[in-house]
Amino acid sequence: MSSLPGRFVRRLAPVVVMVTVVVACGGDGGGSDTLAPLPTNLSTTTASSLVPMVTTTGVPVSTTTSVVETTTTVPAAAKLVLRGDSLGDVRFGVDAEGAIAYVETLLGAPDSDSGYVDAASEFGSCPGEQVRGVQWGDLLLLFGDESEVASGRMHFYGWRYGPVGATMPEPVGPATEGGVTLGATVNEVLAAHPDADVFNDDVFGAGFDIDSGARGLVSGSLSNDAPNGVTLALFGGVTCGEWSSGI
Repeated sequence: MSSLPGRFVRRLAPVVVMVTVVVACGGDGGGSDTLAPLPTNLSTTTASSLVPMVTTTGVPVSTTTSVVETTTTVPAAAKLVLRGDSLGDVRFGVDAEGAIAYVETLLGAPDSDSGYVDAASEFGSCPGEQVRGVQWGDLLLLFGDESEVASGRMHFYGWRYGPVGATMPEPVGPATEGGVTLGATVNEVLAAHPDADVFNDDVFGAGFDIDSGARGLVSGSLSNDAPNGVTLALFGGVTCGEWSSGI
């Protein structure tokens, strides 16, 4: 399978929102329970107050009302921002073990690790003499001994997110600084990154490049270059000449 000159994404990682609703109860024993209204702002907030009420008999009644309490959970992998010079806080050029240890703190142990193999391998024709691929689901980190940022030592020099091997990306969360992730349409890519270059190459097929200046180039492959074309994979750093779908 050909290595596209870029990488793929979908709109910001899903955010899990847990909503707890507390009912407001009548105080005379004969009243009915009603749900408290949902707030328009989903920031975490809790409030309670005593609201004086008067029954038809003129007797004051005290009712306690609790406003909706919400909790927002962001996936740990959302810290792995997809950039042209790094993955999250790990810059290209750092030693392999340090980069792997950082990702492990967020995602746990990798699903596979090729160890160091010949640069012409299942990852394609990579620069230098050796390459190593370490994979968490659909996220692949590449290490080698030769790139634009270092030479003669093993270092982190590239990442690939996608294509998706199941019905949902694994892990969920990695996205560009503009929020583009796997599954994003061409329209969504351009909305997040107006200067993105969308193309349809005779060799590589449909894709896009996001030039973030000093941050480097993030690329993506697309199902097609129409407005509803979908991001299939995203790439940063070294992309080898040919690559397979996994280790």
